[in-house]
Amino acid sequence: MIPVQVYNVIHFVGIFMIFLGYGGLIVRSITGSDDRRIRKLGAITSGIGLFLVLLGGFGLLARLGYGWPIWVLVKIAIWMILGFLIMVINRKPQLAGTMWWLTLVLGFVAVLMVVYKPFM
Repeated sequence: MIPVQVYNVIHFVGIFMIFLGYGGLIVRSITGSDDRRIRKLGAITSGIGLFLVLLGGFGLLARLGYGWPIWVLVKIAIWMILGFLIMVINRKPQLAGTMWWLTLVLGFVAVLMVVYKPFM
């Protein structure tokens, strides 16, 4: 049986990868760079991060026995929005500043959900 701490580490590494990848992609958009290496690296980093967040999160849910409270559903919705944002970041560079703040707000709401576990 995999310890809870392993799932925590997987989850946090995934979070760091999402924000690192999206930050790079957003900065690429803001600067107007067409460097495909940056786009590829940001996409791969954030994609792996999204997978790790899902793996670690569901592992934690299973190990801790939380079930499906509303705060978990909110976090899943945030995960889905983050997965969609990569298209907006890459296809609408004029929205890069908005995507920067939206990504930050989504991360903030996700942290609030896990720390306070509202609606439980």
